[in-house]
Amino acid sequence: MPFKDLVLVTIQIVLFLLFAFAGSGYAVNFWLSLSAFLLTFGGIIICGVSLLQLGSNLTPVPTPKKNGQLVETGIYKYIRHPIYTGLILTVAGIAVYNLSYPRMIITAIILFFFLYKSRYEESLLIEKYPGYTEYMKKTGRLFPKIIR
Repeated sequence: MPFKDLVLVTIQIVLFLLFAFAGSGYAVNFWLSLSAFLLTFGGIIICGVSLLQLGSNLTPVPTPKKNGQLVETGIYKYIRHPIYTGLILTVAGIAVYNLSYPRMIITAIILFFFLYKSRYEESLLIEKYPGYTEYMKKTGRLFPKIIR
């Protein structure tokens, strides 16, 4: 495993641990609570669907599997990194529900971390899959492209 992969996975684990142990409260407004629930639930669904659609191509590190295949169907037809999207939505929903400024700050850090990590991952995917550059033009990184 490349050293950079190990560092990125370690940072990711640390960020989620910081998020888990950050102070929290709770949303008292019904609409805020409902919005937070929908964000969290949507994030969990996106993660679950993404994991199922990746199947045996799933790897915990950014470096793609040697015998892996590029998945461009299902949710991957619209988003290149839907697992990251799902995780961001999930932590954002929890942060909003808890009305926790520390968690909101950590959520923003997680977002920027996943933007960095996905750029690195994509540089590796471009090397491995000749059609990846074309795939990037058709799909959004973390959210679907509005204009194709």
